[in-house]
Amino acid sequence: MQLPTVLLFLLTCSVGSVIQTVSGFGFGIFVMSIFPYFMPSYAGGVAISSMLSLTTTVLIAFRYRRSVLWNLLPIPMASFVVFSTLAIYLSGGQSDALLKKLLGIVLIGMSIYFLFFSAKIKLNPTLLNSILAGGLGGFLNGMFGMGGPPMVVYLLSVSKSNEEYLGTIQTYFAITNLYTIFLRILNGTVTVAVVQYWLFGIAAVLAGMLLGRKIFSALNPLMLKKVVYVFMALSGATMLIK
Repeated sequence: MQLPTVLLFLLTCSVGSVIQTVSGFGFGIFVMSIFPYFMPSYAGGVAISSMLSLTTTVLIAFRYRRSVLWNLLPIPMASFVVFSTLAIYLSGGQSDALLKKLLGIVLIGMSIYFLFFSAKIKLNPTLLNSILAGGLGGFLNGMFGMGGPPMVVYLLSVSKSNEEYLGTIQTYFAITNLYTIFLRILNGTVTVAVVQYWLFGIAAVLAGMLLGRKIFSALNPLMLKKVVYVFMALSGATMLIK
């Protein structure tokens, strides 16, 4: 790895970790807006994103472990397993160019949703909604390494406190990321280079978490999210044009 690439990688991981710490999600969305521009392969970038996301979610989940709503997790996780498995094996036979363009479409779609519609949509804890949230999240995670938004919408609607939301969503992310990483190991996506990037990135992720905790009270989370969503849209548009 050349020094400029390493520095860009570390900066991306740190900023993504700050976003995850402040808002409870967003690491995968942010880093996958940037990784495809310099990673050796698209699949490798998704694997690194998942492994680093696991690092952040385990730490945050442990912090809020007493607030986890375990009864809400089995059904969406079962749905996640089915659809993430399908997505990982579907993506394995596609070209990097096609996957980057699909990622561009997803980034633009997510940015539009979060900027204009997310505050208006609420989900009740029904069986169908839990299956849909887990399944859609699983497909997005397996294909693009960013399966958080559907479950974020679902759990924000049913959690009674920030602690319940953070504990439950981070526990969900930790378990589901562990599963998809296992699948990526089986299909050969997790290479020596991927592990090297992951080890480099751990320090940056931890630094981002510490920074996020320190500046949490000074940040306007809503403004931070809007900046990230605009960046997502621009990055997605660039991927479509290239």
